[in-house]
Amino acid sequence: MPKTAFFQIRPALHRVGSSFTSLKGLGNDHGLPSTRTLLISLMSFVLSLLLGTVAAVQKELPQILVISSSILVVLVIFLCFLDWLKRRRAHARNLGPLPAYARNLGNTVLTSIITLIAIPLLYQYVWYPGLNTDVITTTKDTVDQAYFPSITLFQREDWTSQGTLDVSPSRPKCFIGWADEDAPNCRLSRSQDLPCRCEDRWEESIGNFTWGGTRYRTLSLVSSEALLCTKPTTLMLAQAFLWYDSSKAINDSSRLLSPSLWVAVYDPTLTFEQALENDYTRLILVNANGMIAVNLGLNYRQVRGKRPAYDYDLSLSTVPALDMRCDIGSDTRAPTGPCFISLWLQFPTFERQVSTQSYATSWSDVVGSAGSWLSLFQIISWIVSGLALHA
Repeated sequence: MPKTAFFQIRPALHRVGSSFTSLKGLGNDHGLPSTRTLLISLMSFVLSLLLGTVAAVQKELPQILVISSSILVVLVIFLCFLDWLKRRRAHARNLGPLPAYARNLGNTVLTSIITLIAIPLLYQYVWYPGLNTDVITTTKDTVDQAYFPSITLFQREDWTSQGTLDVSPSRPKCFIGWADEDAPNCRLSRSQDLPCRCEDRWEESIGNFTWGGTRYRTLSLVSSEALLCTKPTTLMLAQAFLWYDSSKAINDSSRLLSPSLWVAVYDPTLTFEQALENDYTRLILVNANGMIAVNLGLNYRQVRGKRPAYDYDLSLSTVPALDMRCDIGSDTRAPTGPCFISLWLQFPTFERQVSTQSYATSWSDVVGSAGSWLSLFQIISWIVSGLALHA
């Protein structure tokens, strides 16, 4: 190594050596604050920041951080008090001037004490509530097209006033544009060639499903890429068939109601189990013996921690049938065929609402805010310790 380079780093090596010398002489350190107090305060400062960061990431309750920081700040203040007592005893023995107060070390210890007191309070009253407060951010845009949703009909098994779903001998029907038995299948037709048929999207048989401890019989129409709507107000017609036993309904509930079913409309990228579990759809009770017009509002929503999906805003109106051709329990009139529920779905507009659910504060926000507060603590310590006025 050239001598010039050695002479350049020699002052730095001298300062490092002086630091280690001060660490070796803790027993004779009568300054204010002592090296021991300085090291304890620095370790407490780092430990408090680590605990705060872990608490923010895990969204833990602030009690642990408050207790640990309280213990550490009491320890640092106690050591400062011991330093003051040792300083007084040293003066009494030597009868000389008191050792000088180190402003830079006082600034460090004071910053640690303020941080140990303030960080837990900020976490408890500012950051922790934000980490656990839900915030929904909403924006609006307009899309060029939208896929028609999937549909599931639910029949509650323990409620006899509901219609009994049936897929034979009459198969469920589905059309896009208008009802035309001679129209081509939608999967073989371009989206602008309407009307088209989509009855193949209905399930072949009745399924069974349990939700909230209640058993249902289900029939689903599973949408696909072929069921694309390129113009607002384009109709989708979905029709399913059912039977009704009026005498059993009267015996069980003492009143005669129209047959009913539950309907769920949900994003075609989800199964109805996923849509229900993630709150992207709800069961709606409807009159199953008639026509139901459903206007679909586009609401693209993200449940926190889940991928986004459509949660349609539904506006329903019903035109009930005036006859009951499917009543197998009537003593005065024989059934002539199954009743049917007809769903007429359309998008009135392609204007879409996009909703995102998140927390008011993230742990990275907490870290950034903590850095800003630490800067303020350093300025306060810089002034109070006298370092700001020291030449």
